[in-house]
Amino acid sequence: MARRSPPPSVLRAFLAGHRVARLATADAAGRPHVVPVVYAVSGDTVYTPIDRKPKRAAPDRLRRVRNIRENPAVAVLVDAYDEDWERLGFVLAEGRAELLTEGPEYARALDLLRARYPQYRELPLEGCPVIAVRIARLSGWGHLGASDGAVRGDPASES
Repeated sequence: MARRSPPPSVLRAFLAGHRVARLATADAAGRPHVVPVVYAVSGDTVYTPIDRKPKRAAPDRLRRVRNIRENPAVAVLVDAYDEDWERLGFVLAEGRAELLTEGPEYARALDLLRARYPQYRELPLEGCPVIAVRIARLSGWGHLGASDGAVRGDPASES
């Protein structure tokens, strides 16, 4: 069976159209860690904040932050589940992460996050680090909301 990759515009629309993702990091030894995150996308970058919601540790001690410092290779997964399995879909953004704490890009990321999530108009983001994931590879599979129905790539190629 020939592999067919969904068009980048479909992948990006799916990514932009959802509100929760999973951020996958790994430490230097390759031990994985996955957390749910909120995010905003601009161009080839996904931004996710280390906000002031309750956490078990200070921002610089969070496992995802420690992992990014040791190993900046990360993945962001956005998926859609439906009891009708013909409507399942996901987009995977793989890339390198960096931590932003100041500067014009940091300010723009905060603005994007505030515009996307009204909760951040009340919950201050200033002083909170932002993870910037530079997308190097974007792939997906399943029902991605394309006007012509499901867009299917080869799931075996998603390993």
